[in-house]
Amino acid sequence: MKIYRNLAEIKRKESLGRRITLGGLAVLFVGLLASFTPNWFPPGEPAANGLIAFVQSYWAYISFGSLALGFLASNVGSYYINRFAPRRWPDSNRIARPDELVEQNLKGFDDKYSLFLWSLPDAPYVLAGPGGVQIFIVRGDKGQVSVSGDRWKEPFSIGRMFTAFTREGLGNPGRELEESKQKMRTLLQEGESSQKLGIQAGGVPIEGAVVFVNPSINLNLDNPTVPVVPVAQLKKVVRTGKGQQLSNNDVRALTDYLRDVSVVSEA
Repeated sequence: MKIYRNLAEIKRKESLGRRITLGGLAVLFVGLLASFTPNWFPPGEPAANGLIAFVQSYWAYISFGSLALGFLASNVGSYYINRFAPRRWPDSNRIARPDELVEQNLKGFDDKYSLFLWSLPDAPYVLAGPGGVQIFIVRGDKGQVSVSGDRWKEPFSIGRMFTAFTREGLGNPGRELEESKQKMRTLLQEGESSQKLGIQAGGVPIEGAVVFVNPSINLNLDNPTVPVVPVAQLKKVVRTGKGQQLSNNDVRALTDYLRDVSVVSEA
């Protein structure tokens, strides 16, 4: 299996997440310092300079504003870190990013298959091969998820309230998958129109699945409208598809086009 990964983009977003998190912690620290203003500079006492006078007058606004802004920034940063940074997963000694877990669980396919990781527009996880294109919507959260048809639910818990910004959030992965499939179809049609894609776009099957990479996920499935699997079963989903629908020449043409429109970087 060939791998086309935009590692530079992954590292950039990981770094962005860490910077936002550190910035949020710094803002929280400023708010903490501001909360001590009445003790350090009691109201009514003359201020040494304009800055201290300003803090004396508005310390409460600074403190509470910093608390809200710092909390938001720290959790937004954690969202990026959880999605793009390596971490240790439950029941595993390996430290890996989500994209590395997807790659690991697809090992064994031959060079007819190409895996695109964060390198294609509007589709972070794409596998191209004899069966056409398969798009994976990846989630890294843990806990319980129930899927009934096209309805996705997570049970309410106090813990979820405190990690609302940290987690990726469930959303509606099925709808996200359908939107990604439509965008992929448009991308292939653009390739056909520009003659950069050497086959008919309409003849390329586009399927997909929702993949949960955290081993601690508990899935309750009731006839979901799209395949929903833990990452350990991802290879089974690919193998139990509709089989080879493209000729070897068509597979090469498809892969060449996707490779040309992708952004690949290992640094």
